[in-house]
Amino acid sequence: MKKLLFLLLAMPFAANAGEWDWDVSGQAYGLYGYSAYSKPDKGHPANNHTPFYGEINTMLGYSFNDDYQLSAHLDINGGADRALKDYNQGSWGEEAYLIGDSPFGRLMGGQTYNVAYQFHVGAPQAGIMTSNNNYLVDFIKNPNWQRDKHATRFGALNSTALNTDGVAAKISYISPEFYGTTLGISYVPESYNRRGLINKAAPYENNAGYIAAVYNQSELGYYTVETSLAYAFYDEIDQEISAGLKVSRGGWSVGGSLHQSKKDGKTVRDYSLPADFDGFRDGFAWDAGIGYEIGPFSTALSYFYSHSDEADAENEVISFSNEYQINKYVNVYLTAAHVDFRLKSGNLEEKTSGYAFISGIGVNF
Repeated sequence: MKKLLFLLLAMPFAANAGEWDWDVSGQAYGLYGYSAYSKPDKGHPANNHTPFYGEINTMLGYSFNDDYQLSAHLDINGGADRALKDYNQGSWGEEAYLIGDSPFGRLMGGQTYNVAYQFHVGAPQAGIMTSNNNYLVDFIKNPNWQRDKHATRFGALNSTALNTDGVAAKISYISPEFYGTTLGISYVPESYNRRGLINKAAPYENNAGYIAAVYNQSELGYYTVETSLAYAFYDEIDQEISAGLKVSRGGWSVGGSLHQSKKDGKTVRDYSLPADFDGFRDGFAWDAGIGYEIGPFSTALSYFYSHSDEADAENEVISFSNEYQINKYVNVYLTAAHVDFRLKSGNLEEKTSGYAFISGIGVNF
């Protein structure tokens, strides 16, 4: 085994001397949003909000030859005035990882999203909207999606992508493309991460996760068809499956996806934790939407819904999001969204329903 490993490592050096490469890039953007609740409740007044987000990405790489490359990455991200403290360190975080590319595929190790999240296909998105719907929670409180140290509650799924483990340290393999199809697997030794859905105080936070995914892109006449399918098993947490489809022609695209989770292991009863803090373990989510891109402008109208039988929680989001790229350095955003969030726990029931109107500017460097 040691001899085989030595040969694999030595093979790239057998060619001519390679070359070094490096890169530093990033983005920073600030948003202004006005939130209006349909039925204002105590603690949920209409408000103005101005969160800030930023990220710096660094890379140091070495190309042994045209077939073999190795790169080290460090991405630093952070935010201010955010509702979800979901960076690795709360208000800021890091992703440190290595990538090795060869004719046999890509090997990744470190703080990255799993292959199912990387391959995910779903409703078209534009501007600030992402598959996790997290930015909306900065403007309208959701009783189902909360994270602040141990006060973490995901009463229902917040995405149709498999994001339970966030960017927890893992090893991933991605195969070479074959007839438009790519396969991937991820192994997560410990599934907890603040960008995921797990409460740090849960008894299963150190349990392992295993993820497999497939992505395909095909040309069918005038149409480009993208599909994704993924399965995950998180030991004594849950089993999850997701599937997505998007069809594009010209600047238009329509698509959607599904995400189902089924609890593995026992229900956790711990009164020191928020009620129904892990309802995501037994839930369902789906999204659908339509998008259009022309030159520097992109727009998308999408619908997201998630439900948990375990926690009797429900989330509904309708968003119309737009982005215009003024030049390679500056983007502007404009989003309107309507939400309905509900969580019923025992005799208590929390509801949030309202609108958010969000604008912002992003700077890329």
